[in-house]
Amino acid sequence: YYFEHYDSNLKLIKEYEYEIKYSKAVKQSSVLGVIMDNEKVHIIDFMYEKDEKAYVCSSMTADISDFNFTKKELFRLDSEEIKQFGFFSSSSFDGDSGASMIINEDRTAFAITVDIKDKNAETHRLFLYDKSLNKNIDHTFKREIKDKKFRYENIDVSKDGKTIYLLGKVYTEEKKSKKEGGKYQYELTRVTNNSEKTQIFDTEEHFAASLKTIIFEDRLTCIGFYSDKKEFRFKGISYFELDPITLEIKKKKYNPFTEQFIIDKYGKEKDKELKNLSFRKIIISQNGDMIFNAEEYYMTSHYMATPNGGGTWRYVYHYDDIVSARINPNGEIVWARNINKRQSTSGDESYISYTSTAKGNDAYFYINAGEKVKKLSNDRIQFGQTSAKKSNLNIIRVNQNGDFDYQEILDDKDNEVPFMVSNGVLSGDSVFFIGRKGKKKQILKITLINRVNNGKRLL
Repeated sequence: YYFEHYDSNLKLIKEYEYEIKYSKAVKQSSVLGVIMDNEKVHIIDFMYEKDEKAYVCSSMTADISDFNFTKKELFRLDSEEIKQFGFFSSSSFDGDSGASMIINEDRTAFAITVDIKDKNAETHRLFLYDKSLNKNIDHTFKREIKDKKFRYENIDVSKDGKTIYLLGKVYTEEKKSKKEGGKYQYELTRVTNNSEKTQIFDTEEHFAASLKTIIFEDRLTCIGFYSDKKEFRFKGISYFELDPITLEIKKKKYNPFTEQFIIDKYGKEKDKELKNLSFRKIIISQNGDMIFNAEEYYMTSHYMATPNGGGTWRYVYHYDDIVSARINPNGEIVWARNINKRQSTSGDESYISYTSTAKGNDAYFYINAGEKVKKLSNDRIQFGQTSAKKSNLNIIRVNQNGDFDYQEILDDKDNEVPFMVSNGVLSGDSVFFIGRKGKKKQILKITLINRVNNGKRLL
């Protein structure tokens, strides 16, 4: 692992390369994630010790002034308890098996979940730590249903770092008999150090392919896309609000996409629905509205024949239109916009897609785009992509009324390196991007400020 420590003016203070060394008894290992505690960095590691027949989760911790790492064991589980699994990448939760690390929005606490072997019940062991590695929860979650009938949507850690919320999509025998809508139910479970409580809710005659939990200071919501016809084609946004303590359902709404959104997407109002949507980020605006962002993401495969009769498969990853919707505290859509974009790659995906943020009541999107912004019908535009590593950096602003404008920040001709626009890191009103081209690299800091020029607000 390679570290660079910069001051606020992007001056390099220290760089360090750290190699994690394991004994011969370690047969599998994976770093689940990294979390900071002021001047300390914790690398959270999960490994299998063959001699001890145990899976061990540890932290390698160092102060960033000297990077002198020391190891601390967080927990261990007997190998007989755990399913045989591969190790998964950090910052994502795998719904079937494995170990994953989930960090809360403020990065003050993290959970680790491990799938436990059980033929008849969906079982996970949940651990919750604060950023100083103090353990707050050690809990076994069990649902008396077969593994394939229970699909994890997401696991979230509360802002105060003391509660875990687990959202699952469950296919029960009872729901099989439904005449309309999805034949499943959603279950949200609240876990603390001494309690577990579950709320069940149904999407009735609608299809809600997936939901995302959003945690506020004083409220809890589940939000996602829904359809009335086919499960994987969406026509609006579903909204559930629950009490964060009792999990009582307080509000339930199904908002069809607005006419403006349909015009953005198709040029004029058509009887079409959106598909292949993936959650990207939820932003809370200054007045408490939610800005819900997603992207049309899908993969295609192409078989490339070779002269000798063989062939290889080439996989292309598509990152197309940006979908953004503003939802008020009552669960109603204030506006919904579709930003037309066509980007794809079969290589590094870091240079396409986008990073989103907010300032005041406006939403901002940073994207790489081609030389020209394409004009579409009905006063629409489309951002394109010339290549994965040769692009102009643009910013798009959507204001509180849903109107959007954009401008180019950096032109490709003036850049020494392209920037990894999908991996932006937010800090205050600034966004940081890493750029790389061969051995050359840069860090870019962009700060949002509101200026007034002859009465007009500029980016």
